[in-house]
Parts: sequence; C-alpha cells; structure tokens
Amino acid sequence: MEPCWLDMHDVCAIQGEILAESGGTSGVLDKGALESTLNLYNYGEDVTLYHLAASYGYGLVKNHCFVDGNKRIALIAVYTFLSVNGIELTASEVDTAKFFLALAATSETQESSMEKLASWLQHNSEILPT
Repeated sequence: MEPCWLDMHDVCAIQGEILAESGGTSGVLDKGALESTLNLYNYGEDVTLYHLAASYGYGLVKNHCFVDGNKRIALIAVYTFLSVNGIELTASEVDTAKFFLALAATSETQESSMEKLASWLQHNSEILPT
C-alpha cells in the first residue's frame, strides 16, 4: 500500500504551527534542500515506514531547510508521517527531544544516522488498530 506522503504545504504548515507556539523566525532557507528532503517517492522494496520517516527526520534536521526550528519541524514531521500511516510514536517528549538533539549534533554518516533513527522509531512506536 502506498504511504501517505508529506508535501511542501504540509511541512510549511507544521513550521507555521510550531513557530506560532514556541517562537522563531519563519521562512524557507533552502527550497531545493526541502524539495530534496521531501522527495521520497522512489523507494526500494525493503524500505519500511520507519525508514521513510527517518529520511524525513534526518533531511529536515541536517539540511537546514528552514530559517528556524529545523529540529522541531523534523520531529513533528516524523510524528505526523507515522501517524497518518497508522503508527503512533510512543516515546516520551524528553526522550524524543534528546534523540533529535543528538541526531542534529552527530558526525556519523547519513546512512548510519538514518538507520539509528529508523530503529529508534520502530522501538518507540506502535501500530494503531485499524
């Protein structure tokens, strides 16, 4: 089954809501990086929803697509993507914030970071009943 994707409008709306609640400067810093981050339509057979969510999360954290709030946007985009695809992130806010702060600070490879994030998401989520 085809996943429900996030698009530019969705992620910009997430940014607007986050900044309205917690402050910061709005605006897209790098539209090309944002488009690249959101272009997950060509994925392999063995890719899980957790891997796709990790791609969104990693890209939004590391590509600095927005003027402000990139880690917050990444976290809520990952949460939203999983949710609209029938998965609930169950980790505490504190644990989730710590993980995303560490992701932003890591110097590990993209592949390693995304695999860690996908694994963390899978272990800290549950599939919603249909």
